[in-house]
Amino acid sequence: MMFQWPLQSPDTLLQAYQDVEDPLYVAEKDNRYHTFRRVLRELGPARDRTLLDVGAYCGYFLDVAREAGFRPEGLELSRWAAGNARSLGFTVHGIPLRELAAKGLQYDVVTLWDVVEHFADPREELKAALKLVRPGGRIYLSTIDAGSLLARLMGGQWPWLMDMHLFYFGRRTLAMLLEEVGFHVTDVRTYTHIISADYLLRKVGASFTPAAPALELVRRGVPSSWSIPFNLGDNMLMAAERPL
Repeated sequence: MMFQWPLQSPDTLLQAYQDVEDPLYVAEKDNRYHTFRRVLRELGPARDRTLLDVGAYCGYFLDVAREAGFRPEGLELSRWAAGNARSLGFTVHGIPLRELAAKGLQYDVVTLWDVVEHFADPREELKAALKLVRPGGRIYLSTIDAGSLLARLMGGQWPWLMDMHLFYFGRRTLAMLLEEVGFHVTDVRTYTHIISADYLLRKVGASFTPAAPALELVRRGVPSSWSIPFNLGDNMLMAAERPL
């Protein structure tokens, strides 16, 4: 496991997350839907179950879950993103996870897609998530895998080393933390993102600057609408349940 040090103050981080706006996320909307429809299969039949998506952002996963028959709500700190999600007709809580857990609400399923790496205190946040999962319910998390072969080979050139990522888990450390706060881990596998060719080439060019000019030429010649399943083994999906 790796982490940033020193961390910014909790108030500074909260303000930063509340102020986030990301038009590129919206530009990748179709591929976000493809990604979420793919991962939704891991949750099993909806059966009208309640679901909380933590870090719901613009509400795309909420929309996919509703289509499948879940009763979803979101939690999102970004005012801009939460507004987008609410415009789709969803209840979106704009408060920190621990504050929502204190209200006594519980859900059949809680999801955190690419969220746990942003927590300044992952242990306390996952304790709060445990309270939000009803006994017998499940939590699903995706995050980058710092213990993966690609991450170890690339070292400091690994493209997921970003200012916005505060904690970097491997499979063992994330599973250990989930077990310690009260969950029982049931499954671990790699996580596939669907991304556009344009987004992929931009990311690769940013990580390998000597190749950036050549990649820019390729990017101009490749249709930006091309969608690519992207899985190099350095993103993981973990499922766990709250024991009865």
